[in-house]
Amino acid sequence: MQQKSQKKAELLDNEKPAAVVAPITTGYTVKISNYGWDQSDKFVKIYITLTGIHQIPTENVRVHFTERSFDLLVRNLNGKISFFRQPL
Repeated sequence: MQQKSQKKAELLDNEKPAAVVAPITTGYTVKISNYGWDQSDKFVKIYITLTGIHQIPTENVRVHFTERSFDLLVRNLNGKISFFRQPL
């Protein structure tokens, strides 16, 4: 039993911490409503244009997928937090 606990502790020590994103002190939330998509029987492609996206760190862009939807969160893009939620 003690070996299991020790191995579990070693695994936790070897895990990398999640990326830390600097908090935003000013700004406001913008819902992304201008987008396009293309779909086939197997795939869905989402097209979103965000001016200046190439100027922020990649860790400021978060996407979470589920079986039937996805969320996109972009932090600190031109002083804003941009959010997009789409059921598929």
